[in-house]
Amino acid sequence: MLGDKIKLYREKKRMTQNEVADILNVSPATISKYESGALEPNIESLKRLAELFEISIDELLSDEKEFDISNINVLDILREQKDMKLKGNLYHNTQIAFTYNTNHIEGSTLTEEQTRYIFETNTILFEDKTIANVNDIIETTNHFKLIDYMIDVANDELTEDMIKKFHKILKTGTSDAQKEWFNVGEYKQLPNSVGDMKTTAPKDVQKNMQKLVEWYNSLIQITIHEIIEFHARFEKIHPFQDCNGRVGRIIAFKECLKNNIIPFIILDKDKLFYYRGLKEYQSNREKGYLIDTCLNAQDQYIKIIEYYLK
Repeated sequence: MLGDKIKLYREKKRMTQNEVADILNVSPATISKYESGALEPNIESLKRLAELFEISIDELLSDEKEFDISNINVLDILREQKDMKLKGNLYHNTQIAFTYNTNHIEGSTLTEEQTRYIFETNTILFEDKTIANVNDIIETTNHFKLIDYMIDVANDELTEDMIKKFHKILKTGTSDAQKEWFNVGEYKQLPNSVGDMKTTAPKDVQKNMQKLVEWYNSLIQITIHEIIEFHARFEKIHPFQDCNGRVGRIIAFKECLKNNIIPFIILDKDKLFYYRGLKEYQSNREKGYLIDTCLNAQDQYIKIIEYYLK
């Protein structure tokens, strides 16, 4: 309402109705009527008000409310759009961007366009005799299912069983699932490492994961910093034979949604910063690299939200 905007801009200028009245050469009662909506200012008064508030007349007359990201509940929107099967909006874009980037970080050869094509048509797009790895295709379709499941259980407390279910959804049907020792949906049986960094020995994974989940669920307040802390600890344990990065990133996204924090998607182009951040964080040398990378990814997701919802 115009009256509300006049009052808002007047208060931003820390001016009284009397002071504005003097500048417009009208009575204070007239300004009061403007602000209550009982009287509309004429064109000359509008011009002088716009000049006083240092805005355009269009901005003064516009009914568009300022976009406030804090009023957005991302989980509610994703659930609504998922149930609607809405195309070309936040849920649709999240599925494609999250799946493409998280898989590509781990070596998937599928392009973003191919990922989009699989999601939208349930078929694969090949060009110029391109060869695609069958596991990449299966893990792409599985990741779409994983995002849907994650959205469904986002408000539930994080448990070891849920984390194992994430892994099982992602790896079901792959060639790894045919290897008994790979232990799809269960903790690793063989040692693994991340680069030159050793991870938790298989015999200690159960104990360390239990401690990690108990610590996290005991926190009174969850901010993005606690979620990043959990992520770094989870990746250092590396509880599964493979796909720890993808499972860890889906957990972080879920916990952001649960706590009404804008989530983040680590982009493939930023993977070197992400890997460096994890290494520095886990070595207790520098936490800022990983935090900054995640906060930057959060800013990128905010831009997506604004594009579709503003």
